[in-house]
Amino acid sequence: MDYYLISKNMKDKNKIITFIVVIAFLFIGLFFFAKPGQNENNARKASNIPEGAQELANSHTAGANNTLTALETFYDFGTISMKNGNVSKIFKVTNSTSEDIKVPSLTTSCMCTTAYIIKEDGSKSRPFGMPGHGGAVPKANAVVKAGGSLEIEVVYDPNAHGPAGVGLIERAVFLEDENSNVIEFKFKVNVTP
Repeated sequence: MDYYLISKNMKDKNKIITFIVVIAFLFIGLFFFAKPGQNENNARKASNIPEGAQELANSHTAGANNTLTALETFYDFGTISMKNGNVSKIFKVTNSTSEDIKVPSLTTSCMCTTAYIIKEDGSKSRPFGMPGHGGAVPKANAVVKAGGSLEIEVVYDPNAHGPAGVGLIERAVFLEDENSNVIEFKFKVNVTP
């Protein structure tokens, strides 16, 4: 009878050890294969595009096919601290045509980012955010007059994701005109506690 108990205990221990080894391999596999941005970095290295070059190219060609244009579509906030709160950047959109252009949509890629339309009198519109987060995003209903411009203020909240929101962050804001042309404003920031 003692032999039976010892044999059963050994089988139970072997099952536990096997279970722990399998779980360890799963975590190692997830860590190795699920590195964020790894495929993007490898693609950039394989195409010999230096880091930052794509953003620079985008900033000079934004709106090339649109009726609305923006000279600057990328901004690097550098390193910021969560304890210092929100940071913001104003982007300018220009209508170089002879007709007014309606802007029905202004959205963001994440709930940590909000965008505002700065009106002619300097006041801000209501905040625009990420679709599907906190309800529907209302229509922007803005108009960029012929030969005129519109300013978009992008605000990033480093505390929105809590303590897990540290490190390199990349987000975007999307401005869509009445013809479904989209200008994408991107930014990156390195968040510290």
